[in-house]
Amino acid sequence: MNDNMSKETNTGHETSEELLKELVSNSGKQLFYTKLAAFVAFVAAAALVVCLVILVPSVVKTVNRANEVMAKASGTIELADTAIASVTEMSNSITVMGNNMDTFITENAESVEQVMKKLDDIDFEGLNSAIKDLGDVVEPLANFFGKFK
Repeated sequence: MNDNMSKETNTGHETSEELLKELVSNSGKQLFYTKLAAFVAFVAAAALVVCLVILVPSVVKTVNRANEVMAKASGTIELADTAIASVTEMSNSITVMGNNMDTFITENAESVEQVMKKLDDIDFEGLNSAIKDLGDVVEPLANFFGKFK
């Protein structure tokens, strides 16, 4: 029985040794993969730093250019607003002037109509006859005064 126990102890001992060897082997593998993961993380961090060093200045330049463009666009928009306000004011002035012209034409149309009626009432034949008669009277006087020259 002693032999049997000693075999069980040996078997248990061998099993413990095998387990320890397997544990050491697994620990070595785990250490290798941990070192590999740390190296990959370091490489990724280094790549990120390099990318930031390369990209940040160009991004800053792009942002500065975008700010300049926005400032110019704001200035252009202000000029456009001023121009639109001027055009609106001019349009209002033209509208007022058109209304004044309509009023002027309407008011003067009546006056022109009255003048035309008065011109129609004039007896041009009688006026021509009176002018001829006046000319006949003045001509002898002109001849008379012409002799004293």
